[in-house]
Formats: sequence, C-alpha cells, structure tokens
Amino acid sequence: MLSETKYNLRQRTYYSLQQQELSPTCTVRPSSSSDVSRIVKIARASQCPFAVASGGHMSWKGSSNIDGGFVIDLRGMTQIDISVEDQMVKLGPGSRWQEVYKAMAPYNVSTAGGRINAVGVGGFLLGGGIAFGSVDTGFGGDSVFNYEVVLSDGQIVNANKDTNPDLFWALKLAGTNYGIVTRFDMRTFHSPSIWGVVSVYPFTNATSSELLNDFEQYVHYEQNRKEFKAVAFNYNNGMDLRPSQPRPGSSSQHDICFAYHALGADEVIAHALESTARTAWFTMTTKVAPEFFMDMHAMGDKIFEPLKDRKGLTTIISFQSFQKSYIEGAAHSPIYNVLKQSDDDLVCILIIITWTDPADEPVIKEATNTLGAWGEAEARRRGLLNDFVYLNYANERQRVYERSVTPEDLDKMREIQKRYDSSGTFENLWRGGYNLPKKGSNTPTTEHDEL
Repeated sequence: MLSETKYNLRQRTYYSLQQQELSPTCTVRPSSSSDVSRIVKIARASQCPFAVASGGHMSWKGSSNIDGGFVIDLRGMTQIDISVEDQMVKLGPGSRWQEVYKAMAPYNVSTAGGRINAVGVGGFLLGGGIAFGSVDTGFGGDSVFNYEVVLSDGQIVNANKDTNPDLFWALKLAGTNYGIVTRFDMRTFHSPSIWGVVSVYPFTNATSSELLNDFEQYVHYEQNRKEFKAVAFNYNNGMDLRPSQPRPGSSSQHDICFAYHALGADEVIAHALESTARTAWFTMTTKVAPEFFMDMHAMGDKIFEPLKDRKGLTTIISFQSFQKSYIEGAAHSPIYNVLKQSDDDLVCILIIITWTDPADEPVIKEATNTLGAWGEAEARRRGLLNDFVYLNYANERQRVYERSVTPEDLDKMREIQKRYDSSGTFENLWRGGYNLPKKGSNTPTTEHDEL
C-alpha cells in the first residue's frame, strides 16, 4: 500500500483533472505478476471493487480511477528487457514510453509505441495504440506477440498464437475485460535515426485546403511506408501556440491549422497535450475527405462560438491516417473486419477540448458531443463513415465494442470472456472503461477501458 504522500502523487499524475477528483480508499503498487495475482485473489474473496492504472492518460472521469475501492497502480512494474539478437523487447505495463525509447536508443532499435511521452505502456497497447510506424506495422498491439496475464482466479498465463490463442486474439482489443497484463513481449525494428517537425499556420481557407489536400495525397500514397503525417485545426483562448514551448498567459486568441511529420521521434508531439487538463474527447473514423474536414471545422466554430470566452478554452480537431497497409497490420485483431468494411484508406478524427473552470464542464461536454454527433451523422450521409471507434480516444458515452467489432466477432469475444473469467470477477469488480456489452443490449456500457 502506498504512503499518503505517494497516494497523492499518484492522484496528481492522471492526465484528466476530472480523474484526479476521484478518491480511492487506497492504492497498491505491485512489483511483480505474483503480487498482482495475490491482489486479484484478495479482491475476489472480499468482493472489493478496484480500478487499474498505468500511465492514467484516458480523458474521462472514472476511466482508470475510482471513488472508494482501491487502485492497482502498475507503475512499479517497469521491466524493459531488450534483445537485439531476437528483435524483441519485454515490457512491464507501468513504464511510460519516453522511458522505453530512452532504453532502446543505445541499441538503435524501436518498437510500435506511443507518441506522447507520458502515455503508459499498458493502456496504450490494450486499447490498440497508434504509433509513428503504424502505416507499416498496424496498431501498437499488433506488434505484441506474447502477453503475460493474470486471470480473475489469480492464475498467471501466457497468451500467444500457440498458447491460449483465443485469449491472444481478444487481447488485441482487451480494454480491461480479460485479465491484468503484467508483461508485453513486442517485436522491435532497426531505427538508427529519426526526425520530426511540427508546422503551425494561421488559419485561412487557402492554407487549410492546401494542407488537407497534401494530407489526402499522403494517405493514398501506398509506396510511402516510412513517413507519418497528421493535420489538426486548433483554437486556443489565452495560450502561446509555439508547439515546443506551450505557455499559459497570453491575452490573444488563435485559430490555426498545424501539421506534424515524423519518422519515429518521441519528442515530435511531446507538448501537443498538456500534462494534465480538464478535458473532453470524441472520436470517429471516416474516409479521407478534405471538404468534409473543412465543413467539420466550420461546424465546430459555430458550436463553440458562444463558449469562446470560457477560461482556458482550447479546441483541437485532428486527422490521423489508417491506410490500407495500416489496416492489414491489424488482420489478426478483433477490429479488422470492421475497418476492412470500407475497403479504403481511412482517417481517425479526434476532437479534444480543454478548459479551466469546473463549472463549465456540462456545457462544454455537451458541445463536444454535439459536434461529434453532427460529424458522424454528416459523414454517414455522405457515405464516408466507418463504424470503428478507437478505444484509446473514445469518451464514456461512445459504444466502442458495439461499433468496432462485427456481431460475429463480438459473440466470439463474449465466449472468450466467459472462458477466462467464468466467475465474472473482472466484469463485476473491475471499475472503469468499457465492458463487453451483454448480448441483445442496446445501451452503451462504460465499465472497462485502457489503463
């Protein structure tokens, strides 16, 4: 169990300020899979609710923290074992990606990890994980070839293509439904040099159209498997927009468009998000369509215009690619069949809103969901929408499993859950995130998610 000082420090490291407002009765920090096994057995015997956290980078309240109950803090499990000869790395769930990259750098290798320094290994990989190299490797979770998992009865098992292959498949979109993963074994690749840049432009229709048209060409250019590009619209009320030095206190307001390019640098967008923020997110997936993206920006301006005087308001609408090669990298994941339905290159759209005053939360969250709902309805009307909802970007109201997995694959995931958690221990006690929905249920569930 953590001391009061360490307990308070853990609370302050959650990315979402709404998460920091929750008060678990206590926090425990295991250092091994055996510790996790004992903790799970105790929770099961006492029927005590718990949450699990590694980086704690989800956006919404209750996603990896809890009121009452206790938190299993995995940040004491920071194994980073690199084998250059075997082209693999063994990672504990508690490291942040900046620590992983620092350890791998002397060996000139890297892996399909997170792009924001503070994101934790465990949550990133269990929700999928968009990496700089994803165009060539798929989601971060697709580079995991073995999981060490603590099941609901305390058993410690491995899951890979030969041992517990059904569990191995389900863990590619695990959220927190199947077990607590205590080690990820991942493939590595040679990476002797990297570069990256963030370019910031004042918003004009001409500049934005040019950037989005270039982005469209990039998404469809199948021969380019080494470069990562993304584009975003950004409005900041009272923020200095220099990407390398974000500072509060400016009295000016900004409406900009920016793009970032990278071959794998972990520092490229290290400051793209505040270390902590009061925040609301919404995500959707569409075909690449610059005209629709511009219309979405215009609708965002219309919806948030009455709120632009709210203290610390920042709005971002970002566009990141899921090329056909990226989608093929997820061929052994539960999400593959939904992503494949469009038979096209796709784009992941993420709306990120941040603000300062807690009293503004209801109106800003409503505006965020209104923009997201408009975007999905309009994209569907234009024949652009893909049903996939990226778990690591979703909010508590979005139906991740109902949308991201076909009905047949969702039934398969339910069967696997019953096989490995027949007692329903995780289903009933593990708070936060997204539960697999009950068969026949039409209501969104928000019980399990990334760590």
